[in-house]
Amino acid sequence: MLSIQELRRYHRQIILPQVGVTGQNKLKNAQVLVVGAGGLGSPVLAYLTAAGVGNIGIVDGDKVEVTNLQRQVIYRTQDEGKPKAITSAEVLQQLNPHVQFDIFQTQLNSQNALQIIGKYDIIVDCTDNFPTRYLVNDACVLLKKPLIYGAIYQFEGQVSVFNLHEASPTYRCLFPTPPSAEEAPNCATAGVLGLLAGMIGLYQANEILKIILDIGDVLDGKLLMLNMLDATSRIIKVKKRFDKSSITELIDYEAFCNSDSPETPTSEIVSFPVKSITVQELKKALDSKEDIFILDVREEYEYEICHLAEAVLMPMSTIDESIDLIPQNKKVVVYCHHGMRSANTIKYLEKKIRHRHLYNLEGGIHQWASEIDLAMPIY
Repeated sequence: MLSIQELRRYHRQIILPQVGVTGQNKLKNAQVLVVGAGGLGSPVLAYLTAAGVGNIGIVDGDKVEVTNLQRQVIYRTQDEGKPKAITSAEVLQQLNPHVQFDIFQTQLNSQNALQIIGKYDIIVDCTDNFPTRYLVNDACVLLKKPLIYGAIYQFEGQVSVFNLHEASPTYRCLFPTPPSAEEAPNCATAGVLGLLAGMIGLYQANEILKIILDIGDVLDGKLLMLNMLDATSRIIKVKKRFDKSSITELIDYEAFCNSDSPETPTSEIVSFPVKSITVQELKKALDSKEDIFILDVREEYEYEICHLAEAVLMPMSTIDESIDLIPQNKKVVVYCHHGMRSANTIKYLEKKIRHRHLYNLEGGIHQWASEIDLAMPIY
């Protein structure tokens, strides 16, 4: 039951018809695990605490660095060098003494993930690396836990809800295979707008509250994409295309994300450079009706956002399934988002099927949208 102090604290929330005392009690009884107390974790933790989520677990083995302070707003200058899990819990406890915090000052791994995650109702992925994202996803599938996903890069962010129900897609439905090292962005090398982390974290917290309160339209099977530069957002569908039953145990995710398996084109990179074509040259060739086969190697959800009208979709992650459909007797232009995946795919195809008429579209679909088709959505 809510105490008098809690009724007063949450009054503005309780008077919402969709919440009420019943909903506030649901929040108090909820158990949420936040994996990562950084840029995304800071707003998630702060607003879950303020909303009165009764039990919050915090998993983070890192210490506060001065470069964190631009976006990890629950820390202060004097916190530099302190453990994030402990420090964040201390700050949040001052924000709301009615919330219980479980501190896990460790990195989640295949040995401890199931034990840590098992206690909680909802899991929040606030991490910034692919091995942990796949680990959290697979653990949630095994334990049948809903997963709130968020990711940020420079000025763009994504939010989705995975594994909410048996029929829901998982993170592996969005990213069947890990990106190559060249394709894997991170804030340390690419930069990020600090308030973007706040925005995406707030969207994650919003999905958590909707699930606990059973209100609104949850981002189950949907991916929200936010662009801070042009103040736009869009929602696209995420189709279920990965068999959950194939996940039977947790694996070595560092090895998985740096795999040398011959089944993926990223492992078949060779040293010779690829031939390229500019967006202007491709436009001229298409206008002159030149016989070109255009190959889009992005994922299906990216293709749905925007694509060249003449393009055939063969995602890089599954291109071996369609490799026989690539014509050998004509010029083939390959493109992706910015040109990295397409370059790697070309190297793979040149070695796999000895194709010598492959051209990489410089700058990818992003360059085409920026310079040729200004009405095309940019993501």
